[in-house]
Amino acid sequence: MESNAALAKLRAFDLENAAINVWAFKKSTSKNAKFRALAVVITAELGTELKRIARQHVNRCTEVDEFSLIASINESSCLHLEADETIFPELEALVSQPPEEHLIENMSDLVGSLGYLICLNIGEETLYCVCRLGNQWNVKKRAHALNLVLNRNQLDLAGDEAFTIPKRFDFFVLNDDILVANKGNFESLLEYKQTYLTSFTDLQADAGFQAVFSDMTVLVGHVGTNTMHLRRMAVVQERAYYNDAAFMGKLRQVNQDRQWNILFDDNGKIVPSAESVRAIIQVLLNHRLHSELTGHDFDVPSASPVG
Repeated sequence: MESNAALAKLRAFDLENAAINVWAFKKSTSKNAKFRALAVVITAELGTELKRIARQHVNRCTEVDEFSLIASINESSCLHLEADETIFPELEALVSQPPEEHLIENMSDLVGSLGYLICLNIGEETLYCVCRLGNQWNVKKRAHALNLVLNRNQLDLAGDEAFTIPKRFDFFVLNDDILVANKGNFESLLEYKQTYLTSFTDLQADAGFQAVFSDMTVLVGHVGTNTMHLRRMAVVQERAYYNDAAFMGKLRQVNQDRQWNILFDDNGKIVPSAESVRAIIQVLLNHRLHSELTGHDFDVPSASPVG
C-alpha cells in the first residue's frame, strides 16, 4: 500500500474496541526459527492502558516517508515499508496461533524477553503493536530492601518480583504494511544491523569498490560496527556511484575545484585518511551538495532530486 494510505488506515483503526492479546517473544535457539513466543493473560485494566499507549503513539504519527537505510524520524513522523521486506512474517506466524495453547507457565518464561506485542483484532483486520524491551522486562529483585504497598491505609509486603515495561510501541503492522516509529528498535528486533554488517562485508569484497581506493584500512576502521556508518555504506553499495567512471572523474575535478581535501594517488585512486574519510563517504553517497544561492557546500543526511 502507498505510504500515506497506510498511515491513514493505521490512524483510523478502531483499536479501542478491538479484542486484545499480548505476547512476549525471545530469539529462538533453533536454527530453523528466528523467534519463540508465548501468550500472556492480562487484566482488563492493563489491556485498556496498553490500548491508550498505542493510541497515543499512533496519533503522534502525522507524517510518513518511505523507509530507506538512512531515512530519519522526527517527533511527528514515521517510516513505511512492506512487511514482507522484513522477517516480521515469521513472528506473525507465531502470534497468530491460539493464545490459550501457548500461555506462559511461570515467571521465568518472561525473563529476558526480547520484546512484546499486542494483537488487536476487529472484524477481519489485525493490528500488531510491537515494543523492543532491551533489559526493561527483567525481574527486579531487591535483596537489601522490602517492597511495600499501601492497601486500605495499611502498609503490606509486596512481592519480590515485578516487571517494568516502557510506555511506547516501536512499530505497527497492519495488513501488509509496517509503520516505524522508532527506527533503531525496529532494526534491532528485525536484525537490520546484521543485514548492514553483511552488506558492508560484501561491499569490501566488491572488485569495483576495491578499485576506487589505494587502501581501505582507514575506511573500514572508521565504519567499524557503528550502525549509522553501516547504513551509509549500504546505501553506497546500493547506489554504486563508484562503478560510474564519469561520476568518479567528476569527483576528482570538483574535489580539486572546491578544495574538499580528498587525496588521490597518481593512478586516480582515493587515499583515505582520518581527516577525509567522512567526506569520502558523503561524496560516494552523493550527499555533498552545493548551494547556488550562497556558494557554500553542505553535507546532507539524504537527498531528493528537485523537479
